[in-house]
Amino acid sequence: MNFEQMEYIVNVANERSITKAAEKLFISPSGMSQSITQLENELGIKIFNRSKQGITPTFEGSIVISKAIILLKTMKEIKNDINQYKNTNQNHMKILTAPTFSFLLQETLIDFNSKNKDVTFDFKEENPTSIIQNFNKENFDFAFVPATKEELKKEKNICYEHIARGHYCIAVGKKSPFYSLEFVTPKDLVNAKIVMYKNSDYHKLLKITKMNPKNVILTSNRTGLIFQLIKESQAIFYLYNFTIKNRQAVLNGDIKVIPLKDEDFFELDFWLMYLETKGLSPIANEFIQEFKNHLNKP
Repeated sequence: MNFEQMEYIVNVANERSITKAAEKLFISPSGMSQSITQLENELGIKIFNRSKQGITPTFEGSIVISKAIILLKTMKEIKNDINQYKNTNQNHMKILTAPTFSFLLQETLIDFNSKNKDVTFDFKEENPTSIIQNFNKENFDFAFVPATKEELKKEKNICYEHIARGHYCIAVGKKSPFYSLEFVTPKDLVNAKIVMYKNSDYHKLLKITKMNPKNVILTSNRTGLIFQLIKESQAIFYLYNFTIKNRQAVLNGDIKVIPLKDEDFFELDFWLMYLETKGLSPIANEFIQEFKNHLNKP
């Protein structure tokens, strides 16, 4: 039994006529009759009694027809739910990101929304380690995360695409003794006061930069407060070279981004992540390209 045959027997039962049911479904009466006969042979019963007075369901046929009505209704509800989901979500994106990309994503969202006013967003920041470990469990369209390829390979059902290689830097204001330098080393920063973004990957930062946790004077997720403190004090802020490159305070020189260097730059790879089973929608691909344009701005 297939859905087409179920639709045939339900309509024949309602119309009491194969001819009228066939006309309603825009098919030939002979084609409908043959299909119903095939179904009767398959089930080993007669679904309809045929007589000059019309078509009426048999006892067994009534049972089959009642089940067909339920199945057709369920199928219709499933299709409606799927269509509703598509209509609701085809222009909605759920984006998960490490704090590194927050400012660039804000820029991208503003520009993208000005050209695609019907698109809506759900934007969430998380610690990079949490993003990698929990991405499979959450219904996000894609994520931006700093990580090693080895970390990503451990996760199942994850597709990833390399989008950038960045290096650790510090951001300082004009009152900082480091402002005039072209680069700094971890040794230079031993006694520096530090401000931290709340969702930063603290343990990875501690390991790479060898910073002293006792020197952290502020932890906050308010970027305005963080950068105001940097401008007006000697505190430093760890970040990546592209994190705030287009921010006005950097462009006008109130804040300077200085590479962290020892024998070499402290580098890390950045990735786009999405579910293998879900893929990327056309609107998501369009947004990601816009984001890359912002990321690659000189």
